[in-house]
Amino acid sequence: MRRLTLLFLVTLLAVGVAWPGAAAAQDNTAIAVNTKDGTIVFKVSFKVVRANQDVVDNGNAAVAISSCVDCASIAAAYQIVLVFSDPSVVTPVNLALAENVECQMCVAFAAASQWILGTGGPVHFDAEGNQLLAELKQELRDLSNQDDLTLAELQAGLDEIGAGIVDVLGNHLVPSGTSAPNDDGTASPGTTTTTTTEPTDTTAPTDTGATTTTEPTTTEEPTTTDGSSTTP
Repeated sequence: MRRLTLLFLVTLLAVGVAWPGAAAAQDNTAIAVNTKDGTIVFKVSFKVVRANQDVVDNGNAAVAISSCVDCASIAAAYQIVLVFSDPSVVTPVNLALAENVECQMCVAFAAASQWILGTGGPVHFDAEGNQLLAELKQELRDLSNQDDLTLAELQAGLDEIGAGIVDVLGNHLVPSGTSAPNDDGTASPGTTTTTTTEPTDTTAPTDTGATTTTEPTTTEEPTTTDGSSTTP
């Protein structure tokens, strides 16, 4: 029953129920569920969106659940939201959830980072910014294809991608009409929330997990809030 309940929660997160009212197209999720012994499931998602409404309530979530023996589930979600308007309500959601369910020698790791940036009007990335974002997305995909990383190496790789995003947001956004328009419909920066749950290996079934959220803000400059937790 515990496993079914958690899987139901994951389904709700996937369809955006975790943040009612937000359009699914504006939300971002990376969900890794592993129930197969001796394997690793690594899911990533990197999304950039534009917001031009009175209400900014974008959702970003990374969910990792392991229920197996000698296995791992890893999820990493990055979301960038460019806010062109002057919204009266700013309530984005950034969530990372990692759970070990009735498993032995297993790891569940989730990290979610979200940037919200008020731009004062339409902006886009310059050509170099677009190229750098494409490279960061590829780095994230490459990271997800490695199955021999330690948790320290994984965290270092994710941190490096986050630092690259901050650099792009701080140096490669220009007012619309100043440079070639963004060719992939992406957008940019703001509040970053990073949640990491790193359960240790166990020899008996355990249930471990953690969630972290931060208060959202809209700023003229990118800001970063990082949180992490480790559960034995």
